[in-house]
Amino acid sequence: MKMTVFQSDKGDCLLLTSTSGKNILVDGGMSKSFVDHVADELARLRQRGQGLDLVYVSHIDQDHIAGVLKLMDDILDWKVFHFQRANGNPTFPQPDSPEPPEVKAIWHNSFHEVLGKNAGPIEDMLAANASLLSALDLDWARGLAERAGDLATSMNEAARLSRRIGAGQLGIPLNRQYDHGLMFVSDPPTPIRLGSLRLSVIGPYAEDLKNLRDAWNKWLRSQQGRKQLRKIREDAREDERRLGADEFESFVGSVPLEAAALGDRDEVTPPNLASLMLLVTEGQKKALLTGDGHADDILAGLESCNQLAAGGGIHVDVLKIPHHGSEFNTTSDFCRRVTANHYVFCGNGAHHNPDTRVVTAYVDSRLGSPSKRSQNPEVGDPFRFWFNSSPTMQDAKFPAHMQEVRDLVDRAVGRSNGQMSGRFLRTSKFELQV
Repeated sequence: MKMTVFQSDKGDCLLLTSTSGKNILVDGGMSKSFVDHVADELARLRQRGQGLDLVYVSHIDQDHIAGVLKLMDDILDWKVFHFQRANGNPTFPQPDSPEPPEVKAIWHNSFHEVLGKNAGPIEDMLAANASLLSALDLDWARGLAERAGDLATSMNEAARLSRRIGAGQLGIPLNRQYDHGLMFVSDPPTPIRLGSLRLSVIGPYAEDLKNLRDAWNKWLRSQQGRKQLRKIREDAREDERRLGADEFESFVGSVPLEAAALGDRDEVTPPNLASLMLLVTEGQKKALLTGDGHADDILAGLESCNQLAAGGGIHVDVLKIPHHGSEFNTTSDFCRRVTANHYVFCGNGAHHNPDTRVVTAYVDSRLGSPSKRSQNPEVGDPFRFWFNSSPTMQDAKFPAHMQEVRDLVDRAVGRSNGQMSGRFLRTSKFELQV
């Protein structure tokens, strides 16, 4: 198993490749970073005769889905180009974007824009799409609407992605293993096979999706929601419209950093708590993909899949750190119970992520005092921290914070007696063999 981690602005974008050649795109980051750092790499897959066997969208915040939307737009552009050329229009212009590979399936949870349809059982809802349910905080959504109409439409980008992947345009199967409905932890757990990979859904639970649906319905009832939906429907008629949301920040909670408690689940937004989270295994290798989920939910999901005894620990080959290393999503208990050979931090310093207290908690779980160290047998094994940003890369947006993180890591590496190493990304990607 190989993981490619891309520079993705403040978001996540990874490519997981099995030994048998299956490819899973994990989120898409922001649209500009997708264009700058991801699109060419995916085009090379197509040139090698490979496709994306699965595009997995952990949740609908813009820093995870915007790049996926750009990918789908590019696929549509190339589909139109080939149709035009094949039907007697030799002057039809070739798209500016590199031609993407075929996308064979997509996993993604979201809700309809129609209030009545959301009142039914959660298991029966059809997944549609929304790109920014972080705008469920109405005051924040109003502020965004004042700043940019295009970003306000992403409160319900449901028509956007669902229409793109629907039978009328791209015909990409959505959540096929869950009868095209919402994906959540099942009882009993049933891993999904993709070639040599086994994918276990460890989150969200149905209750998290219910809370997200309730918040979504609240927005749909609001005057602001109705106003935005009208504009969405108008804008949706223009296929050439592109997502223009990269310049805006997403909701980060109301508690100042200095007052926040590590792991305060109440400060995690409903979309993040509803993250689709996976444990991916190939043979004895394990990768834990956590989206923007909360530590307690990850542990519960691992227990439900019989991967973790109550109160016990687990060691994985790769841990994608939850929510860019936010202080609200990680607990010291989680750091002690879940250890890894490779810790992957996605975040460029936006919202102070990765939070230095979170980085410290992971360091302490391997190198700290006995009360802070993990009890896992692998606690003394070599390990590496990977960051998909750096303070010195060309387009660094938050160099001061990333320098603080790097200084912290360098100090930990220096006192680890060779057990710990760290790498900060300066180019478009890095690859790690699992």
